Amino acid sequence: MEALDMNTELQNGQAITRRLAELLAIKDVSGKTQASVWENIIVSGLATDSRKVNKGDLFFALNGLTVDGRNYIAAAIKRGAVAVLAESAEAAETLTVRKQLGVMVIDVPGLSKQLSAIAGRYYGDPSEDLTVIGVTGTNGKTSCSHLIASLADSLGQQSGLLGTLGFGVFHNAGQHGDLELQTTGFTTPDAVQLQACIKGLADKHCTLIAAEVSSHALAQHRADAIGFDVAVLTNLSHDHLDFHKDMASYADAKRRLFYLNNVSAAVINADDNFGAQLATELKSESPADFDRDLRVFTYSTQAVDASLPETQQPDIYVRNTHYALNKIVADVITPWGGGVINIPLIGEFNLSNALAALTAMLATGADFKALLDVFPQVPAVKGRMEIVSDSNGDSLSNKTVVVDYAHTPQALELALKALRPHTEQRLWCVFGCGGDRDQDKRAAMGRIARALADNIIITSDNPRSEPPEQIIDDILLGIDDMHNVNVEQDRAAAIAFAVAQAQAGDLLLIAGKGHEQFQIIGDMQLPFSDVDVVRKNLLAESQQ
Repeated sequence: MEALDMNTELQNGQAITRRLAELLAIKDVSGKTQASVWENIIVSGLATDSRKVNKGDLFFALNGLTVDGRNYIAAAIKRGAVAVLAESAEAAETLTVRKQLGVMVIDVPGLSKQLSAIAGRYYGDPSEDLTVIGVTGTNGKTSCSHLIASLADSLGQQSGLLGTLGFGVFHNAGQHGDLELQTTGFTTPDAVQLQACIKGLADKHCTLIAAEVSSHALAQHRADAIGFDVAVLTNLSHDHLDFHKDMASYADAKRRLFYLNNVSAAVINADDNFGAQLATELKSESPADFDRDLRVFTYSTQAVDASLPETQQPDIYVRNTHYALNKIVADVITPWGGGVINIPLIGEFNLSNALAALTAMLATGADFKALLDVFPQVPAVKGRMEIVSDSNGDSLSNKTVVVDYAHTPQALELALKALRPHTEQRLWCVFGCGGDRDQDKRAAMGRIARALADNIIITSDNPRSEPPEQIIDDILLGIDDMHNVNVEQDRAAAIAFAVAQAQAGDLLLIAGKGHEQFQIIGDMQLPFSDVDVVRKNLLAESQQ
C-alpha cells in the first residue's frame, strides 16, 4: 500500500489556511514576540515528507526511527515550504529561530510530541465535535472497529472507519459492507495524516468514528490530541517486540490510550491478563488524576465466577453460548439489561470482539435493545475469519476454507481453537511468518500449529529482505513431530496443495495475510490475495 499524500488527496478544494501563530501556542522565541516573528506567515498545508511538500506548506523536520527529516530541510524549502518546524537537540529547552535559504526554521524541543496538537489546530480540531472510539490491542482491532462502525450505521449514524484497511465512510451493504476505503499505509497514520483523515470524515458528515490505535502510534504520540470519547482494549499478547523491545514497554504503549485527556469511558477485556490488571488500575485512580469522570466497563466471554469478589466480576458477560456453523448465539448480561445476542460470525474471539463493540456503543449512549436487534445483520470483515465463497456468498465446496489475518502466536492459537468446533474431519493450517519482524514468535507459531492442527503446511508470508528458507527454518524449530507437516515456500502452491489434499468435511485455515492484496518479497510488492487464490482453486476443482 502507498501512503496517501494528504495535501493532494484531502485538501483538494478545501483551501485550508492558517497563520503560523495559530498553530504554535508558545509566545516567546529567543526574546522575540510571537507576533513580530511569524504573525504574517500563512500556512496552506502540512507535510512530514520533503518529497511531498507543496508551495505554502509547513514542513515538519522530524528525527524518525530510520530517517532524520532535518537532513531534508533544504529540499523542502526548494519545493516551496513557507516555514519549517524542526526537532531540536535533546538538550534544548526553548524554541530557537534561524533562517535557511531565506525561510524561517524554528527548532522545537519535543516536536514529535506536539505534532498531533499542531495538526489538530490546522484542521480545526475535527475530533472535538465527533464521537471517537479508539480500539487498541494486539489482535481484534480491525474486527472490533468494523463492528462498531456497522452497529452505528445500523442505528442511523453516519459512521467512519479508520484503521488497517484504510479510512472512509461505513455503510452496511454487501458481504463485507459497502466500503470504499482510502489506504494510508498504516494501522494508525502519522499525526498529520490522522488529523487529516478525521477532518475528511467529518466533512463527509460522520458523527461517529471507530479508529484502530496501534501501539506504535501511541508510543510515538500520533494520537495525543485526538478527542477519544471511548477507549477499548481487546487484548495484549506477544508481538511488535522488534519495536518495543519488551512486553512491559509494549503494555505501557497500550496503556497510554486510556490516559489521554478526553477519554470518558474505558472498555476492557476482562479475559485478558493485562486487561484485568489495567481495569483494576483505572478503577482505583482518583477522578482528580484524570480531570474527568472515567467510567470503566469490563467484558468477558465467560459466565460469572461466583467465587470471585464482586469487584472482579465483569460488567458485561454471556451465558448459554452456542457456536453454530455460521453464527454465535448467547445470552448477554449487561448493566443496561439482558437479552440474546446473535452474531453472524464464527469463533470465540469474535464473540469477544462483539462484546467489546456492544459495550463501546452502550458507553456512547446507544440503546441496548436496538443494538441486539441489528447485530444479526453485521457484515463479516474482509480477511478476518472469512469463509471463502463465490461472489454471491454461496459455498464453493464440501470443504470449508477460512482466510484470517492471524500473524501472531496468540492470534493463530485463537483462530485454530475457534475453528476446531466447526471441523467435521481434519483441521488444516497454512501459514508463514513475516520477514524483518520479531523472530521470537516464529518457533512459537510452529508449536501452536503442531498442537492444534491436524495437517500443517508451512510457507512464505511477506519475507521482505530475509531469505524465506531461514524464516521457515525458524518456524520448524518449534515443531518436534513432522508427521503431516509439509513445507512449500511458494504461497500460491501451498494453498493449492492444501485445497487439493483436503477431503469433504475438512476445514482449512489460511493464516497470516488476511485482507492483504500483495506479497512483499525483497523490495518488490507483488499482487497476491489469499482469498483469490483459494477461490480460483476451489472453482477449478468444482469444474473437474
